[in-house]
Amino acid sequence: MIIQFIHLILLYYAVAEFAGSVRVMSYFAVSVWLFLSMLLLFRWLPNYADSYIESGRVPDFFKAYNIFCFIIVLWVSLLLVFISPLSLTFGKNSSVPGIVMPNTGLLLLSMFLYLIFLKPFMGHLYRMLSPVLPEEQSFADFYRARLSVPIIFFPPVLMWSILEESGLGKGMELLTEIESMIVAPLFLICLYLFAPRLLGWAWRGENAGVELSTRINELCKRAETKIAGVKIWNTFKEPVANAAVSGLFGNIRFIFVTDYLLRIFTAEEMESVIAHELGHFRLGHVVTYMLFSIDAILLAVLVKCWAVIYLPYFYVHSTLTYVLEFVLFIPVFAILFTAMTRYCEKQADAFAVAVTNKDDFCRALNYIDSISTSLKWIPYWLQTHPKISERINNVKNNEISKISSLVKGAKVLRYTLLIVAIVLILLAPKPISIVLKWSNLYKASQAGNCNLVENLSNSLPEWLQEHPFVIEQKEKVAVK
Repeated sequence: MIIQFIHLILLYYAVAEFAGSVRVMSYFAVSVWLFLSMLLLFRWLPNYADSYIESGRVPDFFKAYNIFCFIIVLWVSLLLVFISPLSLTFGKNSSVPGIVMPNTGLLLLSMFLYLIFLKPFMGHLYRMLSPVLPEEQSFADFYRARLSVPIIFFPPVLMWSILEESGLGKGMELLTEIESMIVAPLFLICLYLFAPRLLGWAWRGENAGVELSTRINELCKRAETKIAGVKIWNTFKEPVANAAVSGLFGNIRFIFVTDYLLRIFTAEEMESVIAHELGHFRLGHVVTYMLFSIDAILLAVLVKCWAVIYLPYFYVHSTLTYVLEFVLFIPVFAILFTAMTRYCEKQADAFAVAVTNKDDFCRALNYIDSISTSLKWIPYWLQTHPKISERINNVKNNEISKISSLVKGAKVLRYTLLIVAIVLILLAPKPISIVLKWSNLYKASQAGNCNLVENLSNSLPEWLQEHPFVIEQKEKVAVK
């Protein structure tokens, strides 16, 4: 699932780090961008779709969808990189909220532009895919299904941007970014708590009927797992046989099951698939994912602090830090996270077989494999699930595991991540305290407070008083 969000992560990064970084004749740039946008939407894209349809070819859905989404993101990012649209329109000293919170304003603008471009792009993709799409699926259904990803992505990102700029974004850019990342773990926990509602909104989840709820409640008893309920996941007439879980605790845990899965599977096959999802709950995988994300945030904070402190000429002003973060940190996070999710999927498979029946689960996997669109273009090390053929072989060739041993293995992983978090927290106070002092030093120098600058610089270790950043702030005050 993480693959579906990469293009939006790229868009957010362009807004947060590179908007307005290359300003070249802004009004002229906007005019050229708008003219080329008209050509893109009303000439180049329709001509491309027409030629594709006339050739009799049908594109791979996921590949074509992602290519179109990346084109949209790159096109919107191009506008944001070459101009600062809000300052260009309202002026730097404007009291418009988007200027008070520039990143939030730019994020709203990028969301608006993304959605404007998304509809015509998806309209032409719908035309290109029409030979293989269900006859009953209208373009409205197809487009609403494509909106699920931005509905899941944009609200939490927007809330984070507001939080970051309203309470913390008052000092030097990289230093305030580190300040905000310190509270990021708490925000992440709140996001996991809110996730069931967000997914219910994106997927238009409706409560399952009495018969299905009763059957799944019986399955929950066998799995010794408490849930709050089952939601029917609306696929908008697409043949998607899938299920998902969300929620940290029993009273807010929900299983989402697509309406298509309920139609095509027997009751036994459906139970085996839901048992797999219950395995994620019983084995604590949702908490595991959360702990891994917290570890990644804490590590990012420490690495940024160490880079700022111990690499004097590779610090706050260098845009290279942002490039390296995007090129190195995010891919490493994705590779490690997807490796962990593949391991958890294998654990959940073993749990499903232990609770239900091996044959039913293999039949369900075989059918899912037969109707799934090929993802060969996505590298295996970026896929959150093992190949279905690999999963089936594991289930058939391995003995049925005991639930107790699966729970024990899951606990080992979870406790390991918890220990890593504790170690990172113990390492954090010293570098974070230095960076926070620097942030206050920067604010004091901006305000021209000589005494405060002197006191803060003297409170630093002697070797840090010669750091180029500290010297720069002293020089600023001296000039004033």
